[in-house]
Amino acid sequence: MRIRIKHTTSYHYEQSARYGVQELRLTPAEIASQHIIDWKIDCPGIEGAASYFDSFGNRVHLVNQEFDADELVIRVSGTIETRSADGVVGTLPHEPVPRLFLRQTDLTRPDKAITALARQHEGRHRDQIALYHALMESIRERMNFDTRSTDSSTRATEALAQGHGVCQDFAHIFISACRLLEQPARYVTGYLVMQEGEAEAEAHHAWVEADVAGLGWVGFDPVNGISPDIHYVRLGCGFDAASAAPIRGVRRGAGGDRLTVRVAVHSDTQQ
Repeated sequence: MRIRIKHTTSYHYEQSARYGVQELRLTPAEIASQHIIDWKIDCPGIEGAASYFDSFGNRVHLVNQEFDADELVIRVSGTIETRSADGVVGTLPHEPVPRLFLRQTDLTRPDKAITALARQHEGRHRDQIALYHALMESIRERMNFDTRSTDSSTRATEALAQGHGVCQDFAHIFISACRLLEQPARYVTGYLVMQEGEAEAEAHHAWVEADVAGLGWVGFDPVNGISPDIHYVRLGCGFDAASAAPIRGVRRGAGGDRLTVRVAVHSDTQQ
């Protein structure tokens, strides 16, 4: 499937920003399930940006911006061709050993409820793949998708307690439970074609990759209960939503910013 993406992030400031430094994790990698046909990042300062791989293997652009404006717009556009790989990502260049992703964070640290959720699957499944699919179903039984119930700072424990959340919350609960069971798991950002044709979304989609013996990293989407297929475009990964954030930075002189995000995805099935 050929997927065309247009993604615009706009910061609107009450007071003009004079200087900013942005880390942009907005470049997808070449993996078995996706080939980048073209990809462009457009924002102030991108021409002189330093480019490097971070400790998770993500391509990062470090952008220094000197401007006097009450708005900052970052635009990403490109075309990706996706292929079926049954969710298998394998091992990518520049990435750390899987055991690093046993580390819990403030967003994934478990409580008694997540511990109970994880322990009910301990030693009950024939292999890791079966474990991960069963864990996804357990989360889906306890959680309803609701875009109004949580925000970027919501912890896995808080989301599970209220039984509502977005893709970030489903992913954090899955990651927390996996790490409790000594199964390395990491947070993944990307795009998802909701249906054939064109779809609009407010933000990125997010899912999880878990380590599987003999295969490497394999993707699991606990919101939809499947492994990523040709409708998914993988962007980057990290310990959690904070470390995998596509845009992270600081600005001087800006006061009271308001964020708007618009993602347009158009897909054409390739025969």
